[in-house]
Amino acid sequence: MASLMPAISESPVIATLPTDVAIASPPENLTGTLARWSGVWTGWACRSQLCDVKVAVETISNSSATLVYASASATQAPFFERVSAEISGEEIRSRLRTGSTLVLRLRSGGDMEMVLLKPDNQLGAAGVLTKGPLGYTRSVDRVPTPWTENGQTQTLEMVVYQPIGKGQGPFPTLIFNHGSTGNGDRPELFRYTFSAPTVTRYFTDIGWQVLFPQRRGRGKSDGLYDEGFRADRSGYACQTNISLAGLDRAQVDMDVVMDHVVQRKDVDTTRMLIGGVSRGGILSASFAGTRRIGFKGVINFVGGWMGERCSYAESINQTAFHRAAAYGRPMLWLYGDKDPFYSLSHSRKNFDAFVAAGGKGQFLSYMPEAGQSGHFLHGMPTLWQGAMDDYLHQINMQ
Repeated sequence: MASLMPAISESPVIATLPTDVAIASPPENLTGTLARWSGVWTGWACRSQLCDVKVAVETISNSSATLVYASASATQAPFFERVSAEISGEEIRSRLRTGSTLVLRLRSGGDMEMVLLKPDNQLGAAGVLTKGPLGYTRSVDRVPTPWTENGQTQTLEMVVYQPIGKGQGPFPTLIFNHGSTGNGDRPELFRYTFSAPTVTRYFTDIGWQVLFPQRRGRGKSDGLYDEGFRADRSGYACQTNISLAGLDRAQVDMDVVMDHVVQRKDVDTTRMLIGGVSRGGILSASFAGTRRIGFKGVINFVGGWMGERCSYAESINQTAFHRAAAYGRPMLWLYGDKDPFYSLSHSRKNFDAFVAAGGKGQFLSYMPEAGQSGHFLHGMPTLWQGAMDDYLHQINMQ
């Protein structure tokens, strides 16, 4: 919980508090810091911040509180519930109609941790709420494409984050690419819109805009997701020609995205970075090496196109990174140990092949906390933010 930060939720559905919410002034006889609970808190919960949450603490005493809890997500219709709660030490606890227990804890810095425990006391959801303003905004744009389907023009979804207090731009801009969906055998995951809240927070805090394009068939983008599948589409194909053709298709999608990005008035085209995670990391490196767009830097989180369970993974991944070598400027490669797709030894071989082909950059590896997968390193900013600071300074982007 300590590593989680307040942020805008990634839910397309917004939680709504009832219109009769009334925040009473805290009584003067409150002990300690209890008065800090009073007010309306907003933020996120659930994995990947996919739930939108609001909590209104209406009344507070030394032993109890009245609050309204509201939540919503793409899979859960908006609802709210007004409940009585007990104060125990640094916690407020209340029982919801579902039988779940809502646990709230105040941080010394002023934010609120939220945990939802199921009736069997197992973790249901967790998140962070705040009463303060966040330093960025979130919106969703549609990127035009030259493709049609059943006579209708296809568009791609792109999530846009902009820093608050920096005007309307143009902003220095990071274009950040999503990865795959594990083994490609769960089609329901194809429709998940990817973003990286920790990466977003880092860059918007320093005045950057961050764009998350969703390639064809991913998230809410139109078209077929077809980046290297077996003939029956039961999963990703472990065949060099099919896999690399999938990478080529992803690069074509990025051509369309970048045609749109460089025409946006809010983008400073003289200060652009490209990056991504997993397939998005290797795609960003390969794209920068094969296109002359003028990216000032490339950020590769745990990049690879095929996992090591594929016997051709080394050949496929190194072919893509050979393309990346032509970029000619320093890249930042960030990898985590305990990655079920790419061991550190495999990824270091990829980096060595990249350097042997003329590539420039730095390879850094990190040990995640116990129980965490290194494949999700991008969500562990305390590990990489120092290296990111150094990299941006090195390429004169900070």
